[in-house]
Amino acid sequence: MKKLILLVILGLAGSAAAQPGSAAQPVAQPAAQPAPPPAEQPAPPAVPPVPKASAEELRKTCADAMNADPAFAKSIVETVDKQIDQKTIDAHNAAAAQIAENERHVIYAYAAMWILAAAFVVFLWWRQQALKAELAQLRRDLDAAAKESK
Repeated sequence: MKKLILLVILGLAGSAAAQPGSAAQPVAQPAAQPAPPPAEQPAPPAVPPVPKASAEELRKTCADAMNADPAFAKSIVETVDKQIDQKTIDAHNAAAAQIAENERHVIYAYAAMWILAAAFVVFLWWRQQALKAELAQLRRDLDAAAKESK
């Protein structure tokens, strides 16, 4: 199992080193400076060549390695379930906060509507009282004019 995971990691590292512009490639020296003479160094140990594999093959190899150990597969499923559960809890908390904020706005809107309705009723009552006073004044003027014409 460990050898398989190591093989997958080495395969990914090998494919990353083969990519153009990757950090694993040596930087070219400027042409103005001559290259230093090669020093006698022992040859690195031979590493077997890692066959290039497609992403799908690597994914399958990784999945097979994970499924080979039931405890490891179970721990992955539990981790994902915890993450999904946490996302669900976070979504519910966000929805509850949104509802609480909207509830407060609805209460404010109803309060504003009741205040406007009460002010309109008070305005109508004041206007009605003014009209009653004007009618009483007109009746007095009419009675006075009727007395003068006789």
